[in-house]
Parts: sequence; structure tokens; C-alpha cells
Amino acid sequence: MFKNFLTSGVKAEAPEKIRRIKVLNLFELVFVIAAPLLGLFYYYVGAFFLFKTGMAASALGIAAILLLRITKNPALTGNFAVLVLWAFLFVIRWNTGGMSADGLILLSWVWNAVIILLAIYVTGYMWGAIWACVVFMESGFAVYLFRGGHQFINVIPPEVSPVYSLGFYLMGLLATLLFAFLFEKERNDAQMREEEKSKVLKDSRRYTEDILERSPVPTFVLDNSHRVIQWNRACQELTGIMPQEILGNRVWDGFFLDEKGCLADKLLDNPESLPREYGESMISRTESGSFAVETLLPNLKGGLRAIVNTAPILDEDGGVRGAIQTIQDISKRQEADEANLDHTYGSNDHSAFPAFKIDTAGNISSWNKACEDCFGHPSSEMLGNSPLTLISKGYRRDFKDTIVRVFKGESVKSKEWKYETNEGKPCYVLANIEPVNGLSGQVVECIVTSSDVTGLKYRMKKLERYAVDKKEKFNKLSEDYNLLKSNVASFIRKKNG
Repeated sequence: MFKNFLTSGVKAEAPEKIRRIKVLNLFELVFVIAAPLLGLFYYYVGAFFLFKTGMAASALGIAAILLLRITKNPALTGNFAVLVLWAFLFVIRWNTGGMSADGLILLSWVWNAVIILLAIYVTGYMWGAIWACVVFMESGFAVYLFRGGHQFINVIPPEVSPVYSLGFYLMGLLATLLFAFLFEKERNDAQMREEEKSKVLKDSRRYTEDILERSPVPTFVLDNSHRVIQWNRACQELTGIMPQEILGNRVWDGFFLDEKGCLADKLLDNPESLPREYGESMISRTESGSFAVETLLPNLKGGLRAIVNTAPILDEDGGVRGAIQTIQDISKRQEADEANLDHTYGSNDHSAFPAFKIDTAGNISSWNKACEDCFGHPSSEMLGNSPLTLISKGYRRDFKDTIVRVFKGESVKSKEWKYETNEGKPCYVLANIEPVNGLSGQVVECIVTSSDVTGLKYRMKKLERYAVDKKEKFNKLSEDYNLLKSNVASFIRKKNG
């Protein structure tokens, strides 16, 4: 309960705010107890007005405690507490001599230092300076009145006044020393916190650098001037460049995507341009600024396919201090995946079904032996070219729309299209179109497997024509029958008539 009283029920707040709240509550607790006791002393010596002042000040101290518990605002309550203390001392001084030729009376002014130190400790230096101005103005006004001959009243009996003034001075001196110790303790605590924070940051930095250095993924870090400040062991093994050769310089051009530099360079220069420039090959993008693409590093090992991930390094204010980049070699895995895909979809030269692949640029990337045999177009003629040269004009729009749907992840079954062979002859097919996903999970190709149904198509057309001829003959016979039936009916009616 006492801890709850000291913290005014505040739990999840900054340590500095908790400290101020505790000091305020302790001060108010002491003030609430001391003010009535001092009031009883004034009552004993016959200063009934000061007795009432002490009781009122104690009540205002209780109000300050309640105000702090309600508002949880140490600055507001601190200024209110300083105001109550200053007003209480103001009334006491101006009714117990305030300023006099008697030197002992002046000892009570030591409490001005207590007011200033309290204001600085609980409200900060700005309000402390304001309260210091108030105290100096009060002191100057008292000196002005004293020099003008004003007689300050003193309700303390002469035989008690020396002991009273000395006691008042000693209590003020003790309060001043207490605040001096509090300021020293706060300084030591702040220094210890800074040392602990520095140690934690140092350990964390050492731990992070150790993880980065031992990471199996090639990783480097650039500062905001595009200079390499971290180059891990995996980068060294991939490139053969030692850290001492690259640190402080621009990143090795083997990691360049083009003449503008690596992906981390582009992130530092213009992060908003990355989605526009690498939208088709983008794997992921986060709100924190991380950006990953699957791309070709043309200057690394004669052209290395890799997943490149970069992210900004921010300071405490959110400003960009640098960028970190990782490179994951996927060329070997991609070759293995392509071999598996070729085996799965039967797109190799020995497949019984005509099958070809279309890449993200819309060109044919694979053309098997069955395609050559069925459609007559050799692979040398088709590879790298648009498949629309194979499709009859009336079917091209539907073909393009279907390929777009497949690149969005959809599979299309039993699509009827009309191809044209190298001799210009029509070839009707039923095609199945399947997406092919890369390691990133995005569609990188689609495979078209076709079944030649030209003979069946011609037979169906022949049957359709035969059905149309038979239907026309049936309609002609039906008309002749209806006419004959009408004539017979007329002949019978005439004969009966």
C-alpha cells in the first residue's frame, strides 16, 4: 500500500517520471505532518493566524497528493506543491520579522534555497528558473521595504525568537543538504544507467557482429556514403576479397546490377524507384523498407542467378544511416528445379506430347521434339520468339488472355486453339496450360501441353454438315407432307359436300 501511495498508482511509465512522483509524494507526506506541528508551536506562542495558516497548508498538501494521483502529472503537481510551500513561508516570514536589523531574523531566508532546489528537482530547470525569479523578486521587495523604513511585525516572543530563528535555519540547512544528496544520487544513478546501457549496447553490437561474421549467407553493410563498413566471411569466400581490401571503399562491382551499383546503393539513393525498376522480379517488400528481388548478377562468376535482399539501417530518429544486403546463390537449385520440372511436365525431347514453355517476357523458352514433329516448326525457329506466330489470328486474343491468367497462378484445362504448321495448314489442339513456380514462389514460366485433335475436328464438322443436310431434307419432306395432308383434307370436304 505504501508503494502504491508513493507511485500514485503509476506502473508502466518511464523511470524518471516514477522518481519525480515518489519524491513529490514523500515531500507532501512530510509537509502534511510538519505543517500542523509547526502550527501547534505558533498556537503555543500565541500566533493564532500562523496556526491557522499551518493547518490550511497541511490541507493543501493533502490536496496536492490527491491531484497527483488523479492527474499523474508531476510537473503540474510539483508547481502546485512549490506554490503552497512558498506561500506558507511567505506568510511566516512576513509575520515573524521578515527583514530586521536583528541578524537572527535573516536566517529564515535560507528556505528560499530549499524552494529553488525543490522546484528544480521535481519540475525541471525551466520551472526552477521561474521560481528562482519569484524568490528573488520577493527578497528584493522585502529589502526595498526595509530600506524605506517599513516595520515588519514579529509575533514570536523576544525570548523565543533566537531559538526559533536558529531552529528554522538549521531545518532549512538540513533540507538543502538533503536536496544536495538527492542531486548527487541522481547523478550517480544516471551515470550507472549510462554505463549499463553502454555495456549492453557494446555486448549487443559484439553479438550482432559475431552473428553477421559467422552467417553462411554473403552479407555486407554500407554507410550512407556508400562505403563498405562490414564484409563477412561468406562474402570473402564468394568473392575472394579480404575485408581489409574492401572496408572504407565502394562495394565490389561483382555485386553491381548495372552501372548504378548494387541493390543497397539504389536503396540509399532512391528507395521509391526500386518497385518500378524491379517490379517483375520483386519477391517481397515490407513497410520497414526491406526489399528482395530475384535477379541476375552479370559481373559475378559470368552471371549468377541470386536472391538479393537489402534493408535500410536507421538511427534512433528514423534517419537512414546505411543499408545491409545479402546475396543467396540460387543458380544450382534453379537448374535442379528446371530439370525436375522438365521431367514432371514431359517437356524433354522424348515426351510423346507436344509441349513448350513460355517465359515472363512472353517468348518460347523450351520447344520439344514432339512439337517439331507435330507442327513442323524447328526449335531453332521458335526458341526466343513469340508463340503468337504459331497461333491462328482468330485465336490469338484468347491465347494471350489465357497466358496472363496462368502467370497469375491459375491452371487452364482443355483449351481449344487453332495452330498453323510451317506449311500453313491448320492444326486444332486441346491444350492444358500450367504455371511453373520458381524458388521464390512466383510464377516464372508456364508450360503448354497440346493434343492434336485436327482429325476429330474435321469429322465433327463433317457430321455437323451431314446433320444440317439431313435437317434440311427433313424440313422439305415435312413441308411436302403437310401440303399433301392439306390437299387430301380439302378433297374429302368437297366430296362429302
